Amino acid sequence: MNGIIENRFMFKSGSYIVDLINVDFLTWKENATEYGTYWLKMHIGSKEARYVCSKPELKVIIEEWTRVHGNKIEIEIEELGEENEFDQ
Repeated sequence: MNGIIENRFMFKSGSYIVDLINVDFLTWKENATEYGTYWLKMHIGSKEARYVCSKPELKVIIEEWTRVHGNKIEIEIEELGEENEFDQ
């Protein structure tokens, strides 16, 4: 099982669990080697945890991260980036 548990904890089976309240910021980019997946980095101080997810899962993670920080935002899935977006 991977993903968000109890609307607060990011769980990667066999690897780690991260309390989203401790994540300072998130960065992501499309995975160049596996279409339709994204590399997500959860920055915690000088450390980071990486997670590979789909675009819909990335949307949920971003919304839950903002919620645990006190101000949930609704984000449109199209706002997360598109393949070759800078070539258009």
